Amino acid sequence: MHFLDISHLEKELLGQRIRQARERKGLSQEEFAALISRDQRAVSEYEHGKRRIAATELPRIADVLDVPVTYFFHGDVALDDIDALILEELHALPDAHAKQYALELVRVLRRVLER
Repeated sequence: MHFLDISHLEKELLGQRIRQARERKGLSQEEFAALISRDQRAVSEYEHGKRRIAATELPRIADVLDVPVTYFFHGDVALDDIDALILEELHALPDAHAKQYALELVRVLRRVLER
């Protein structure tokens, strides 16, 4: 298994970003652990920089947390990344009717936020 080759300080920063993304998503450590097939202790150790993360695990963690893998190394999600995530969610909708409904919801949300 290949582990990320990062310093202790970088492991702590990676752990902080995982925690921030997990909390932003509203997941407990236990819920997040179940989604990535780990236990709560492993998640806690990741978040405190005490456990190394296999390079192959990071894409799954990013997927569960709805962030690009680059988030863990560059901080907040860039506007282009947010646009890509929105498009990805829209593409995942089951049919044109659902997509039309989602589009209308986005338009209503935009009008509310513009006020």
